[in-house]
Amino acid sequence: MGRPSTQARLTALADAFTDLGPAWGRWVTVCTPPEAVSYIRLRLLRALDQHGDCIMTHLASSLNVTQRRITSLVAALADEQFVERRPNPDDGRSTVISITDLGREHLERNWAQFQAEVREAFGDLPPELRKQLLDITPKLTEALRARTAAKAVD
Repeated sequence: MGRPSTQARLTALADAFTDLGPAWGRWVTVCTPPEAVSYIRLRLLRALDQHGDCIMTHLASSLNVTQRRITSLVAALADEQFVERRPNPDDGRSTVISITDLGREHLERNWAQFQAEVREAFGDLPPELRKQLLDITPKLTEALRARTAAKAVD
């Protein structure tokens, strides 16, 4: 039998990633510590902890979520007193989000445990495949973001 065509390989990759996406999502969910907020809320806390105060639009962009989604995430974290909202002194139309001491404590208690559990899946791969995956993944992520942005313009 001949070599698979380019189209057949692209289809096989699309099928493999269609299976990978939900499997990865379930893995991340089961690795999130039971006492922690959800994974996406942990990511939001992590972004604020790493980059400091941020307006909602920038948070939405950095987490790759919609404005509506970031509003509900911030509201939930504000209800738990993990973040605080205040008017932007430079632009009254936007809100600045800050992580609170309580939010930082929650992140510190849960992030390292979460990361340790999530990375176990990569230990199942041989080192050379881990390196290839690490080389490929950022390129594929950027390509997907660019294609998504292009489709949004259409």
